[in-house]
This record gives sequence, structure tokens and C-alpha cells, in this order.
Amino acid sequence: MNGQQLRIKLSGWNLTQTEFSQWLEVSPGAVNQWLTEARGVPGPVIAFIKLFESLPPSLQDRELSKIRKGNVDMEGMYVIEFVGSVGSGGATLTFKGGKVYGFDLGGGIYDGYYRQGAEPGITDIEVEVKMPAGSQSVIRGIIQPFDWNVIAKASIPTNANHAEVIVITNMGENVRAKFTRMRSLPLAA
Repeated sequence: MNGQQLRIKLSGWNLTQTEFSQWLEVSPGAVNQWLTEARGVPGPVIAFIKLFESLPPSLQDRELSKIRKGNVDMEGMYVIEFVGSVGSGGATLTFKGGKVYGFDLGGGIYDGYYRQGAEPGITDIEVEVKMPAGSQSVIRGIIQPFDWNVIAKASIPTNANHAEVIVITNMGENVRAKFTRMRSLPLAA
């Protein structure tokens, strides 16, 4: 499979490069390199595509719908209460169309994505938290004199209004978090 053939498949599936990269859990840059033929499409990706195409059309449509729109069951606004080794905090997160965004009381800005997890009924979330200079993290009390980032990952039950989870961070310390669904998103006019 070459880049043009992959581009045709993405177009037929109505997937963006970013959606395809999130589906495969690779960087958007890797997909771009395959599409521009700067690098060949790896064998495991070709095998994945062939396996996907062997599914009945109804299953293909259901899976593609989840990828294109994120997990609609999760769409809404959430309050997050979290506890680290040196303190606690709170945040608001909005889940919409596969994207997660929000902010916390310490000034952190959250941007990321969510998608169906490997197990049915589980949603995987990954966010990058942009911490402002001089703000103290609940993770070991870290304070930086410059803006810095924390990557946070969690898996939560898809339809739960409340869930307590362990959030895995790239800082070598996990955080306990309680997710509470506050409301659905308003309907578009």
C-alpha cells in the first residue's frame, strides 16, 4: 500500500489524518509521512486495515462513527476533583466530539482527546495540562519558573455519572481523581 492508496481509504472512510492517527495511536506526523510517501506504510498498519476491511459493513460503520465523533455517550461537562502527593485541586472538563478541554483552579489549561477504550464500556482519556509559570503542582509540589506541561491519562466507565480513577502522569507519580458529570452539552440551534 502506498500513500495515495491510504489517502483514498481515509477519504472513503471520511476520516481526517488526526482521527486516523488517534485510532492507530501514532502521531499525526507519522500518518503525514505515509501519505506523502516520505516513509512507507508499515506492515502492521496494512494488516490492521485489511483486518478492519474484513469486518461486516455494519461493524465498520459503527467503529468509524465512534472515531469520527468520539464517544457521544461521554459528551458533556464534568467537574474533576484530584489529589496528589502534596495537595488537591479541582478542574472542569468538557467532552465533545472526541476532544477534551478545560481548566483547573491552579491555572492549568487542559487539551486532549477521548475515545472508546480497549474494553467495552470504558473510555480512554489523554490530556496535556499546560501549567503556567510559578504555579504549584499537586505532584510533588513542583514549581517551575516557566510554563510547563503534564501529560495525564485515565480510563473511566463510559456511562457513569461518577467515577473515581487513578490518573497516570508523565511526572512519575499518579494522581487520584473523581469525575462527576454535571450536565449534557446544550443542543445546537
